[in-house]
Amino acid sequence: MPQRPRILIFVSELVIVLGNFFLIYFILRHFKALYHLNLIPFEDVVRGPRELKLYWNVFWAVVPIWAFLLGWRSGHQNLRVQSYRGAARNLLINGFLFLLFFASISFLLKFTFLSRLFIFLYTFSSTAWLILHRLIILKWSKEARRRGENVRHILLAGTGRRAQEFISDIAKHTEWGYQLVGLIDRDPSMKGETVAGYPVLGVLEDLPAILEKEVVDEMVFVTPRTWLEDVRKCILYCEAVGVPATISTDLFDLEIASSGAPKKLEGKTYLTVETRMPRGEDLFFKRIFDVFISASILILSSPILLAVAYAVKATSPGPVFFRQIRCGRNGRRFILYKFRSMVIDAEAKLDGLKARNEMTGPVFKITDDPRITPVGKFLRKTSLDEFPQFWNVLRGDMSLVGPRPPLPSEVTEYEPWQRRRLSMQPGITCIWQASHRHGVDFKEWMEMDLRYIDNWALWLDLKILFLTGRAVFASSGK
Repeated sequence: MPQRPRILIFVSELVIVLGNFFLIYFILRHFKALYHLNLIPFEDVVRGPRELKLYWNVFWAVVPIWAFLLGWRSGHQNLRVQSYRGAARNLLINGFLFLLFFASISFLLKFTFLSRLFIFLYTFSSTAWLILHRLIILKWSKEARRRGENVRHILLAGTGRRAQEFISDIAKHTEWGYQLVGLIDRDPSMKGETVAGYPVLGVLEDLPAILEKEVVDEMVFVTPRTWLEDVRKCILYCEAVGVPATISTDLFDLEIASSGAPKKLEGKTYLTVETRMPRGEDLFFKRIFDVFISASILILSSPILLAVAYAVKATSPGPVFFRQIRCGRNGRRFILYKFRSMVIDAEAKLDGLKARNEMTGPVFKITDDPRITPVGKFLRKTSLDEFPQFWNVLRGDMSLVGPRPPLPSEVTEYEPWQRRRLSMQPGITCIWQASHRHGVDFKEWMEMDLRYIDNWALWLDLKILFLTGRAVFASSGK
């Protein structure tokens, strides 16, 4: 649930139960008629709440209880495949546990002013609000996935009975948002065949080539145990390139990847192993930060950007913006925008300059590129040519910090371990740009990107942005 992260649901649920605390207090405080119905004979049950300052002590006891329950027993991990009944049952258990904790703490802390009516009414209404909120979230997200939003592209290994049952399960549940790319098998004769309406794209050995051509968010293995050794090799390859692998067989010894919580799909258990990836709540904050910063920069720098656009157009024939297809997360293609800093036929002149390439690997870079215009030299020195990419960040194609988005032609030449850099959203800047703007060979560049992915944290993004800004100002001041 990457764009509707668990942290947002957790925070909204916490707001609901804490806001409901004061709602119940004021209802019982101001509707005196409730205490004169004589429906309950015990005075301590029906007496109204006392002054609010006493209830503040209760409130601060309630906060950690709900935070613990909603975090520990949240049920947020498998929201994509969570049923309405399962969500309601989980939250009912949460409500029961809260009642036990709340009553116990009230007794231990001697909250004698608390009426039993308040305790039960608050617990019951909070649980009801939580269930209603969760059902609305599930309904909304499931309908969005039925419309094709937040789709997860799946490559399935296996063509047998159990694999076809998996296909049937995801076909019945379009609200899961799983879109099958195709299948692979161990039998070469199956290649080109159709199973349950989906093509068999190749054999297990073809996995590297298939992952290069197709957008695959997750690899699912539903195979016989006799395939164990072949599946192990595929799992290790998925680990190397950073593609999550979900298996219905035994686990393997992995160096980078780790196993997650089991998934329940139609009564069958699947387990996912994947390389270390940021948590959904962390990605949520990263996205909020990206949107706020990129929007602020575009608005504040708009007069400068208009001047740059005029300078590009006035000094060199051709469009203001340079558009190029790049590869994003898991190979998704998007159009990257820059201010044009080269002559209009720069791509046609590339072949004649390849002999002067100063980089190893599939990337091209030379000092004093003759295709760069005079205005383009200034734009590159000040990094102003990169500013249109803040629009890519707003669109969600890129992040402020992340591995630079490669060309599709470059990706085809990647070694398997280098493809793992595609497992994270590309960015405007990363460790390479922040620390060594020149003189880094291709292998070291790739290693730095993977080091960023393996050690990612919000503070690391802030550090890279600071170092990048310092490098840009130092370069522009020369």
